[in-house]
Amino acid sequence: MKVTKVTATVHRLAPLGDTYWGARTWGGPARTDGDDYPPAARRRYVYSPTIDTVLVRVDTDEGVTGWGECKAPVAAPATAAIVTELLSPMVTGTRISELAVTWERMYTAMRVRGHDAGFWLEALSGVDIALWDAWSRTLGQPIHALLGGTYRTEVPVYASGLPAAASHEQLDGLRDSARRLKDAGWTAVKVAIGLRPSLDVASVAVVREVFDTVFADAAGQYDLAQAIRVGRSLEELGVGFFEMPIPPEHIEGYARLASILNIPLALDSIPNRYRALEYLRTGALGVLQPDVCRAGGITEVMRIAVLADAFGAITTPHVSIGSPVHFAASLQCAAAIPNFHIMEHWIGDNPLDAISADAQPPRNGHRAVTTTPGLGITVEPASSPAAR
Repeated sequence: MKVTKVTATVHRLAPLGDTYWGARTWGGPARTDGDDYPPAARRRYVYSPTIDTVLVRVDTDEGVTGWGECKAPVAAPATAAIVTELLSPMVTGTRISELAVTWERMYTAMRVRGHDAGFWLEALSGVDIALWDAWSRTLGQPIHALLGGTYRTEVPVYASGLPAAASHEQLDGLRDSARRLKDAGWTAVKVAIGLRPSLDVASVAVVREVFDTVFADAAGQYDLAQAIRVGRSLEELGVGFFEMPIPPEHIEGYARLASILNIPLALDSIPNRYRALEYLRTGALGVLQPDVCRAGGITEVMRIAVLADAFGAITTPHVSIGSPVHFAASLQCAAAIPNFHIMEHWIGDNPLDAISADAQPPRNGHRAVTTTPGLGITVEPASSPAAR
């Protein structure tokens, strides 16, 4: 059982509806309460005008095909080039069953150059997922069976993609949007904040009127003092967790914030288990959100989950945006993680859904864990007209 070919394909699709919620919240002009601190140069992120990703295909000498996905919301061709020029030659010819060994070879290859995060880990992630898919399909088992079995047959998911109001006049509209989500069967929701601290709190408050379970994601937009003020207000509102309140580089800031606030702090910007350990040792995080398509694939996400469990922390896969491959890989991990709570699910109209016709959407705030081999979905990338 050997790998005979590794292929990366860029997918860039026009949005079907509104601009991606992250771009609407954190990609536009900076807004603050009366001043420009932190300055806009530290608070604005780059987003693609299209919905982008990179799919990875692994073929084996037994005729089995596995699929993976690299997190590539921007500069997708760069991620695909890493897979094609560096990882493909390294993985071709390896045994499909030697997942951990292959992972170490890929990760180690760029250690001397300091590449332990970003494009390198995102590219590596897609290859790792494809290898897991191919191996489990070869054995006729779902991935979660090879991870040790399922702790749940359904995975609870929350609606992700509700931007905070940009003005007080928009609060009523935000409340209406929350009600529509509730009527559609969602039981939990996450609000994207980080525009103006006082307006952010007001936005979460109106959503909290509708939902019992609400989470808040600031995407590292606040400084420490702002995060303390907002965090205390979120505590009073009974928010489930406070995601990325300050820039992820400030590990000591997270530790201080965690010592002041009672609300659990969460973070999705975790590229590997070594970075996760830095946060855990200081008690900085209560919820770790590794992204399976960014944090080293299935192999590394499960290592992060075990590490977090040893510190009494929760692990819940981060999704935000991606194709059905991303959602399926996250679901397989979530089913097999004991210290799991609830998983993210983007609620926008996703053009990447066309990549798999049999991927099942959430129902009543849950996603059923598939029992078919591999990722549990079929992948038809040719159905994506913008694939290239």
